[in-house]
Amino acid sequence: MAENTSTKSPNGQADTLESAIKKFANELPYWSKFLAERRLSGWGISDEEIDTAYVCLMEQLGLLEKTERPEITVNYNPDSARRHKGDLVFAKLENVEGVNALVEGQKLEFGPNLTIIFGSNGSGKTGYTRLLKQVFHSKSREEILPNVHIAAGHKPVGANFLFVSGTTKISLTLKDRARAEFEQFSVFDGKSVICHLDQKNEFEFRPAGLSFFGEMSAAIGQVEKKLETELTFLKNSSTPQDLSALFDGESEIKTAVIEINANTKKEALNKYTPFSDEDKQQQSQKNKNHDDLLVASKNTEKEIKHLENLKKLITDNKTSIDTLNRFFSTNALEKINKTIEDYLEKEAIAKAEGSQKFQSETILDIGTDEWKQFILSAEKFAKTQKSGDTNYPEDGDYCILCQQLLTREAQSLIDDYWAFIKSLAEENARGALNVLEKIVITFEELKFDLLPEDNVLVVWMNDNYPARLKEIKHGLKEQHTLRNKILTSLREKKPFASEQFQTTLRHHQDIESEIESKIKIVKNNDLLRELEKLKKEKTFLDHKEKFNSNISKFESCLIDQQWIHMAGKANFKKAKTDVTNAEKSLSDKYFNQKYIDEFNKECHNLNGNFGIEIAHTGSAGKSYRQLKLKGKNPHAVLSEGEQKVIAIADYLVETRLSEANRGLIFDDPVNSLDEKRKSEIARRIVVESSSKQTIIFTHDLIFLSSLIGHCGDLNVEHSCHWIENRGGNPGQVWLNNSPSYEREYRNAELARNLYTEAAKFDCSPSNREYLIRSGFACLRTSYEVLVIHELFGSVVQRFNERVSIDALSKVHFDRQLIDQLQDSFAQCCRHMEGHTHSDKYAYKKPEPNDLNSEIKRFDDIKAKIRKVAKQ
Repeated sequence: MAENTSTKSPNGQADTLESAIKKFANELPYWSKFLAERRLSGWGISDEEIDTAYVCLMEQLGLLEKTERPEITVNYNPDSARRHKGDLVFAKLENVEGVNALVEGQKLEFGPNLTIIFGSNGSGKTGYTRLLKQVFHSKSREEILPNVHIAAGHKPVGANFLFVSGTTKISLTLKDRARAEFEQFSVFDGKSVICHLDQKNEFEFRPAGLSFFGEMSAAIGQVEKKLETELTFLKNSSTPQDLSALFDGESEIKTAVIEINANTKKEALNKYTPFSDEDKQQQSQKNKNHDDLLVASKNTEKEIKHLENLKKLITDNKTSIDTLNRFFSTNALEKINKTIEDYLEKEAIAKAEGSQKFQSETILDIGTDEWKQFILSAEKFAKTQKSGDTNYPEDGDYCILCQQLLTREAQSLIDDYWAFIKSLAEENARGALNVLEKIVITFEELKFDLLPEDNVLVVWMNDNYPARLKEIKHGLKEQHTLRNKILTSLREKKPFASEQFQTTLRHHQDIESEIESKIKIVKNNDLLRELEKLKKEKTFLDHKEKFNSNISKFESCLIDQQWIHMAGKANFKKAKTDVTNAEKSLSDKYFNQKYIDEFNKECHNLNGNFGIEIAHTGSAGKSYRQLKLKGKNPHAVLSEGEQKVIAIADYLVETRLSEANRGLIFDDPVNSLDEKRKSEIARRIVVESSSKQTIIFTHDLIFLSSLIGHCGDLNVEHSCHWIENRGGNPGQVWLNNSPSYEREYRNAELARNLYTEAAKFDCSPSNREYLIRSGFACLRTSYEVLVIHELFGSVVQRFNERVSIDALSKVHFDRQLIDQLQDSFAQCCRHMEGHTHSDKYAYKKPEPNDLNSEIKRFDDIKAKIRKVAKQ
């Protein structure tokens, strides 16, 4: 695509992609403009350029002293910036080693237009394609495996690639795959189809100017990474928080160190320097005064600790009694009585609905708890007498107590027992009983011995608050008595009449307040205040001494913080966003719509107008496209054949709009397509090959014939090679061979060459016979081609589904000529090895003169057909 595609600006001058790129680059900051100028001038961006741009950025941020630098004016010349060769041809592939099981010592030659490599499945085409996908552009690169049929002796992958540009030959190897020559060819295969249809694809081939933005974004990223490396190092160095660990205790100096940041003035640190002789004398005196006063204050500190411990003990005891009081509140006692009443009510219902029918004069206490427990235990034991789905009792079972055979009446009674156990009323009664039992356990576990005689708190209260201690103990004793009364009621399941009882907590609160007051009085002692004052003064002087002995660390930390702050002003996000936005804007203006138009045109050429839409996105200075069909991936909607048509259209457009791409490589592009589609794609590829080198690997004879046919129709030069698997060795190349190479049989030249060899004086009899028979075989094929192209005027061709109705006027149906042609064809068959000969023609050993006579006869018949055609 032309680089200088233009539009009109508001001032009437022509805007071009070139001028827009220059304008964008010239408006960049100096450091990034330097990178843009190097890229657009054709020099490229090396590590050295990244280092220079980084230094320029540091100067811009004020992190380095500014130096005199020359003004930069971007004069973009697309030709000087272009790395690629416009006349590059991929001429030869040879010395292939270590690629799957491909036989070594082969070579493939490629013409400037169309080159066809034919081979059946398993012949080695895929191996060559995988190699080409490794070095050329491909959306589906594959790993190259060694020969799996041998256990050892694998060679590394290797190959030689010969390119030609003008009169210059360029020989490269796999080690040179970073060379620009490899960027100018692209491979399309079946695996690429899904990539074209399902993925968001980068525009790999675009105008050279637009590729500038992706490279520019990458270069900015390199400068950013360089700065991030330095920032990471500084951030992992000594931080203000780290340096504050040098100081024990607290002081304004330590606070100042913690608060060091980019805005800190150096004067704020200098106010703590120097640590003078006077400071040393003060420090010594303060230390002595502090130590002396500390000895004198030891008893005071001991008293404070004693009081604080007592306060904690009284607080803990208050919490324990408060917890105990909750169990003896009015609300708690009412809940217990309601629980007992609930049980009694449910128990009465259970008796009324169940146990009454079991009353008997012979057994006492039916319906009591003991009776129920007996029935429950019996049921559990009865379950152990049976296995599976059977239940006890059944006919023939014995009593689990008396071991007597159970009667029908006894079985019925036991069944009634089991039913009683499972009844809802009984279940409710059991549930209520469980609640009562849990309450019993809770009250049994309550602890009332909260003030034992040997307790430190009790001893102290006996000395200081004996009356209050006595009242608290009395309250706990009363609660203990009430607890026992409640337990009796719970066990007997009888409601009780009792009011709440709470052990008073006011004494605890009063004692806490009095202890707190004593602590304040002790702490307000002038001795402690003076000690605290001396401690602060001593700490300040200790910190000042430490600060001055480490002043270089604090100054370095301040410089680092200021450097980090100033470096943070480098807005790489904006720089990369500006690049991406510029690329997107110019792509929309100069490329994207053209791509869409060309894609639609290509779909039309390939009869693939399926309603495909193209969405464009941009990121990191690159453009991407996504094919959609009614909002869905085409792969999920189109048939396999339709998918290939769309993928090929996308591939052809992308490579055609490229200034760099010089060659297309297809690997079996028409698999699963019908003959009509094959012919359409063959013609389209042949048209493309007239202006761009094209290489096709195929196993499809119809496609091969169609390609050759279209080459003839469009007068496009082509060559064809044959790949075979011989003896389990794939990749055997036969240059200029084809299973349908009819052009060589349009005359008798092949047969004439064989006659010349056979007629030589030193030709052995066996070899002469072989050459003669081969000559007749060639002549026989020439007759077949003569019928197709001369007699029938190419109305119907070999491997071509198209019937040319327009060519019917060229058909020459002369009975006498047809008889001569049939007779000559039969003569050829007569002398060919491997044919069954009719009775009309008895077989005899052919001589060179026989072959020569038939060659002359062929030329004569061909001349007569052409003569008739001119009439």
